[in-house]
Amino acid sequence: MRKIEIIARITGDDAQVEEETLMTWTDTGHWYPRLFSANVLLYPDLEIRLHQRRVLKDGKDVHLSRYEYGVLIFLAQHPGTLFSKEQIYEEVWHESSESCLSAISNTVSRIWKKIETDKDNPVYIKTISNLGYVFAAEPLDEKE
Repeated sequence: MRKIEIIARITGDDAQVEEETLMTWTDTGHWYPRLFSANVLLYPDLEIRLHQRRVLKDGKDVHLSRYEYGVLIFLAQHPGTLFSKEQIYEEVWHESSESCLSAISNTVSRIWKKIETDKDNPVYIKTISNLGYVFAAEPLDEKE
């Protein structure tokens, strides 16, 4: 899968250059705005440290597989946006989504077991019947 990114390059007074991804387009025809530019995503009782590839639930490390982490950060970076299983699969696995349905369902189920207090009533990743998944938690103020 090909990907096109719109990147902002910011040069500070000290000549230090920072780059931030503003938007990503995949060859599946989807635009994904980058809603967060911080290194840390904060949600109630959940902290995702992107620069360290760490997830903390109630201050304790949560060990996630590569795909679990990919699905979690993809959804958490787009709170309130509904994504189909196919969209999630193509974005995280970087493959066509012909046989993705069980892979996404199984991955989300494992994430629920690790971050949800009550997996039957999830707070973070919710299923929208026959449509896909949405990250439903409201972000807290970002940490720098």
